[in-house]
Amino acid sequence: MPADVGSDGWIGPHPQGWEAFYKFEKIAAIVVAGLALYLATTESLGWVPIAIGAFAAFVMLFVHWPYGAVLELLIAGSVPRWIIPIGSWNAKPEHFVAAACGLTLLVRTFTQKHEWKAFGRVEWLLLAFLAMNFFSSAVASPEPSSTLRWALLLTLAVSPLFLICQVVGTPEQLDKAVLLWLWVGALAALFGILCFISHLLFRTSFGVTFFGYLDFIPGVHGSLWEPNIFGSYCSCFAVMFLFYFLDGVQKNGWYLAGFLLTTVGGMLSLARQGWICLISVGGLVLLLHLRRSKIRLKHLVPIVGSVLLAFVVGVTVMVDLSERMASLTVETAEEDPTVLRRLGLVGLAMDDIQEHPLIGLGTSSFQLMYVAETDASYTGVDKAWLGSLFFEEMHDTGLIGMILFLWVIVDLGRRAWRVLATPGRSSGRTAVGALSAGVLVMLIAYQITDASTLALTWIQFGLMAAALRIAESRSKAVPL
Repeated sequence: MPADVGSDGWIGPHPQGWEAFYKFEKIAAIVVAGLALYLATTESLGWVPIAIGAFAAFVMLFVHWPYGAVLELLIAGSVPRWIIPIGSWNAKPEHFVAAACGLTLLVRTFTQKHEWKAFGRVEWLLLAFLAMNFFSSAVASPEPSSTLRWALLLTLAVSPLFLICQVVGTPEQLDKAVLLWLWVGALAALFGILCFISHLLFRTSFGVTFFGYLDFIPGVHGSLWEPNIFGSYCSCFAVMFLFYFLDGVQKNGWYLAGFLLTTVGGMLSLARQGWICLISVGGLVLLLHLRRSKIRLKHLVPIVGSVLLAFVVGVTVMVDLSERMASLTVETAEEDPTVLRRLGLVGLAMDDIQEHPLIGLGTSSFQLMYVAETDASYTGVDKAWLGSLFFEEMHDTGLIGMILFLWVIVDLGRRAWRVLATPGRSSGRTAVGALSAGVLVMLIAYQITDASTLALTWIQFGLMAAALRIAESRSKAVPL
């Protein structure tokens, strides 16, 4: 039988043909490798990870709808540290993901693959609040082109609330969405802890901020914008994990592990408002469960143990932590340069509010009117940022915008209180309680360092709004 004829009668290429093909493969491999090496040494390949990430995000968007889209929103909202400069616009992953998810949802609605849910009061109030941002930015701003652009970015940051309220409509979807959110929060806290460990072992600066006014001690920011926001983020998840651990019929060890991780992450951030929120809101969560039912000692011990373990770990790995904690006293706070600076900025904002009380001066307009202090504590910062959420909203949108924003908070809080006052246990009620505790952490922490222009805030609000709608609909469906 000829060498080029197989045993099954199939006639293959001549051996010389195979040899030529193998040579061509080798030559092609060498050329491609050489080209890759040339590009790696002469060209910027910063676009490669961006392209890979964009492709992965595109695939995830359509995998197992709506959970792939929800997970993508949650991840993008937790990594605002990474930006993509586009002209004068510092785009974040959350901006692209929110736009992609919104477009996909509209397409699915028009093709009748999604049944559009009517907006509730919260959605309408937020639409009015966003419209007020655009109006004040166009009419009263010292620089309309900038404030209108920031109003658009705020709209993209708020859009996850509308998306979540549309795609999370059943108890099963709510349970999965909240579980995904808890996983993302725990992993973000773990990532921040690993950044700090890397700093200790290898003196790296990735994921760590050095405070000049604190003798350059490191505070963890992880994947978040800066340490204060990372601390608030971790405290938000810590109280949610605590609520789930206490409210569950079976005390799941996963919730306790998540509580420990996020507590340690919050401590390493050096964010004092995060510590205050964890203590105060965590205490409220404990009091709520003590009122409803007795907490067994065997369930209380692991919580106290987790807090003590987090404290021991924090003090052990961060020698300056105890000194930072001592700054929580009123006497020390009165002399703290950051506290004095924030109070000074609030005073400047009050002057503007008195001059423009009704409609404000436009979204993020405060930074257009004042520059940061040029001292060693704030090297590299050229714009002043107003850290207090309520003063910022009053400054940007005036009394009208402030009323709309407070109306959203009061409506959510009133409904949450009603759900939590209902006797019995359910997954919807537990979700409402945990998410409400997280929102309360944000509202308190954002009076010091505001992060309402980031999607993570509105993801939390959106999950809370969806949980309230589901819990209320189930209570109406169950006969008394």
